[in-house]
Amino acid sequence: MLRHNETLELSRVEYCGSMRAQDFHDHAAYNAANPIWLGFDCISIIHADVDVASISLDNLDGVFNAHRELFEPLGLMFMRRSGWVCESADGQRFLSHWLAKRNVDQSPWAEVRQFDTFEAAGEWMLLSAANTAILKSGDGFQEVARFASATAGPAR
Repeated sequence: MLRHNETLELSRVEYCGSMRAQDFHDHAAYNAANPIWLGFDCISIIHADVDVASISLDNLDGVFNAHRELFEPLGLMFMRRSGWVCESADGQRFLSHWLAKRNVDQSPWAEVRQFDTFEAAGEWMLLSAANTAILKSGDGFQEVARFASATAGPAR
């Protein structure tokens, strides 16, 4: 699910419940069709309840390649920060794989890092303590779009 906080000019992507590779592709396709959302710094959270059992590393490689095909033609001319916080051991395996591929094949439009805490992510994003608390809680972030399969659990 993509959510946005207009005051902080910050997006928040949340991964929870049952996920499919198609959900990741749908999210990338949405961003390619609506590039306004690519101009904002973003925090992505993999929640503890994420279920990635239906995704393989090969699926993830396919999504990675699809991302490249969707975004390269856009010729993006800006830099944004993209932080990740992962609360799931199963999700971490996929995130580590994604970040390793990303670090080898860097895109020029995003600086991507993983953080152990929201506080560390907030510091990197130059947020005040109060705004970091908002980032962590998700308060004030309005839903923009959902990219979860019909079998996914409730979104946060």
